[in-house]
Amino acid sequence: MQIQENHSPSAFGGRLGSPKFRASLTSAEEFCGLEENVDRFHALKLIKKVGKELGFTSELVEMLEYYLIRTNEVDWTEGHQPICYQAVITTAQDLGISERQVRNRENALNRLGALTWEDSGNFKRYGVRDRETGEIKYAFGVDLSPLASLLPVLEQALEEKEAYKELWNERKRKITAYRARIRILLAEASLYPEMSDTVQAVQNGYEAISHSIRSYHSLERLKDLIEDHKLLLEGLSEALEMVAASVGKQEITQDISATGASDCRHIHSTTPPKSDKSDTSSPTAISFQESVADCPEPKEVDSGEDGKSATEQKGKNYGMEHISWKMMVNSCSERFKDHIPLHNRALSWADLIEAANALLPTLGINRTAWWDACDVLGREGAAICIMIIDQKAQDPENPVRNPGGYLRKMVSRAKTGDLNLQGSVFGLLKRSEESHVC
Repeated sequence: MQIQENHSPSAFGGRLGSPKFRASLTSAEEFCGLEENVDRFHALKLIKKVGKELGFTSELVEMLEYYLIRTNEVDWTEGHQPICYQAVITTAQDLGISERQVRNRENALNRLGALTWEDSGNFKRYGVRDRETGEIKYAFGVDLSPLASLLPVLEQALEEKEAYKELWNERKRKITAYRARIRILLAEASLYPEMSDTVQAVQNGYEAISHSIRSYHSLERLKDLIEDHKLLLEGLSEALEMVAASVGKQEITQDISATGASDCRHIHSTTPPKSDKSDTSSPTAISFQESVADCPEPKEVDSGEDGKSATEQKGKNYGMEHISWKMMVNSCSERFKDHIPLHNRALSWADLIEAANALLPTLGINRTAWWDACDVLGREGAAICIMIIDQKAQDPENPVRNPGGYLRKMVSRAKTGDLNLQGSVFGLLKRSEESHVC
């Protein structure tokens, strides 16, 4: 038979005893004041943060706060007792509930170890305070001193809750990161016809685990999802690397100049090519207020010995006509890939431009420098510059210390025709291929 605890005054002139009731009386007797720098509302703050897990409902928190407000700081010091001696009927009227509900809530708080009672002989609640000091001379009513002994339990519960939340959020972030990488790789893999079967299989597996993550999902469930996404990503990455490596070799071996070509100046080159004096003249047809894509065809200037204009000699569009967005994806860093927006379609230059723009705060590049690059190089050329600078910024041996200044230097070289984006991208592709071989 289950015994129902009822600590309301009984017909026998006392409260029915129970282990928890006796424990609350012991806590009240052992109360010796709160520690320094701890006010009486500290326990209430903790209860509001973790109370639901410990059984403190909103109604109980409301009741506890109501009683705490009616105590003074002096009541929580050594040698005193924090007793609220307001009549039950007054409490019921203030809270808009019945007297029975007041007693039921008090009993619930007693079972949770938050209060006990200092009863008078007839269970009437009353008390007297010293008018000068505010100390209680005598009082009978609700004793809140057990809250002091509840503080360690509440603090530990809060630590456990925060640790759980941090671990839960960390696992959710991992899943989100895996999903972003899987979508990017799926978009890239969809460009290779030979990977159609693999793409379909990965999409089917991804749809089965890509459901929304809700707060009710347990840590174990999130752990299982992380493993599922990891296996899916590793399988797709391996298949894509094998196909991309073979295609990349074909693109790099095309009959166009690469980083190491002797007649092609790389942006990092320290050996300038021989000049016919035409490279010292100012460009006459390029407007700084227009992008390269919108610029009209440059007018002919004095030709060199081979009959070509100076603009033609320096390389139209800075080698961009040989750079595809797929080559840029294979050249960029993982950090750059993380900023590529996710869509249910194949990637495009617009996505890479958006990723470059989103990476500006991370690199510390002022937007005016980005706008200048867009004016001179066009949006695609500016995005390639940001991708190159991002790679240079993460170089462990010689990182770029001023990405903004580096971008302005690239724009300055573009204005004089000395910038070679093609060579830079091909250099990154070659380095990526060598790292895969190693």
